Amino acid sequence: MSDFIPKNAAQFAAFSKNIHHILDKNYTRWGHIPQTDYVEFQNAQNNFRDYQEDFPIDPTRSQTTKRNELQKIAMDNMRFFIKFYFRNPIVTNEELVSMGIPPIDTVKTPHTEVHEEVDFKINIKGTNNIIIDFHVKGHQSKAKPATYSGAVIIWALADEKPATNDNYSGHTLATRTPYTIEFDDNDSGKRVWVKASWQNARGILGRWTEAQTAIVP
Repeated sequence: MSDFIPKNAAQFAAFSKNIHHILDKNYTRWGHIPQTDYVEFQNAQNNFRDYQEDFPIDPTRSQTTKRNELQKIAMDNMRFFIKFYFRNPIVTNEELVSMGIPPIDTVKTPHTEVHEEVDFKINIKGTNNIIIDFHVKGHQSKAKPATYSGAVIIWALADEKPATNDNYSGHTLATRTPYTIEFDDNDSGKRVWVKASWQNARGILGRWTEAQTAIVP
């Protein structure tokens, strides 16, 4: 993925601006990107591009360090979006090309669908955290399926079960089981809802589990 993302600051700014424009244009129609992640993307990319736009010809060391820090945040955020949201069947190959992202290979088809489902238990141990013990549904082995990246786990603190996946503010790609979700001290006693889905090496998600719930210790 890093081969096609420009490392030069000015080139990355142009790359980011083009993708940001296409995302804004299609965000509602695509409909698969949580609003919290969308806002995080906007902030990360805008913060870097705004700083790069006013970057002086003869910058100080601190200005260069600041620019590099903002670029790293923006690039990490961009990689996350490419992996989880752009290289997704909802986004067409034509749209990927228009963003400067290599299209999904449609010639090799064995791994374009995720048939396996996740099953998991929520375990409580210690304080301010819950442990997600996940595996392939219907199997005893805790190994993730071959060629899969891991399980995408999403969670939300709420009294009632969130209506849609967009309402789950927490997310991670867990490559090993079990996975521990850590909370702040003031979250103790709150109800948390958790869902999971396998993700294959192409970034394609399988079926989401039903939500499970627990009280943060």
